[in-house]
Parts: sequence; C-alpha cells; structure tokens
Amino acid sequence: MGQALFGLDIPVSKTSSALTCFTKDQVAEMEPSPCIRCGKCVSVCPSHIIPVMMMQAALHDDCETFEKINGMECMECGSCTYVCPAKRPLTQAFKEMRKTVAANRRKKG
Repeated sequence: MGQALFGLDIPVSKTSSALTCFTKDQVAEMEPSPCIRCGKCVSVCPSHIIPVMMMQAALHDDCETFEKINGMECMECGSCTYVCPAKRPLTQAFKEMRKTVAANRRKKG
C-alpha cells in the first residue's frame, strides 16, 4: 500500500512506516503497456470490483460510470497494480478518480 513519490521534497513523518526506493533503471523496467485483459486484477481484488472497467472510466474521466461500477468501494490496497503484467498504474488512477468523485459530491451537496 502507499503511493509513488517522484522527488525527495516530500517529508517523512511519524506515520510513515517504510520507504521502498528504486533506481532509474528499475523504474524504466516497469514502464506500463496497454492492458492485455488477462483478468489477474479482477481475481485478486478483495473488494470484488472490476479494475479493468474502473481504469477505462478513469482514463475517460467518466465519474458516472466509475460510481456505477462501484469504483468508490476500492480500498486502494494496490493488489491489482502489483499483479498487472502490463504494469498499469491502476491504484494511482483509482485514487485520483475517487478524489474527483468525492469533490463532485461535495459540490452537489
């Protein structure tokens, strides 16, 4: 669990439990490629939602579809991103989409 940070300007606080650091070569090996629809992300999701469809909604900024397919139920565990053979940044996309949906809800209410 956690988020990717791309600079050293983020402070470490008492709530930080661990840091995993990669070299530029290691990061370059993990360049994302198009989804191959293997279904591994679906099989490991503890919330029983469909990350493939959530990613499509996130890529198109489609908040309505994201909510319809229960995207807000995502617990951002990172399991889908970890098993993805295409190295897609699924969890990061879902986190941003959840923020957008929550902001839209606050504006309406």
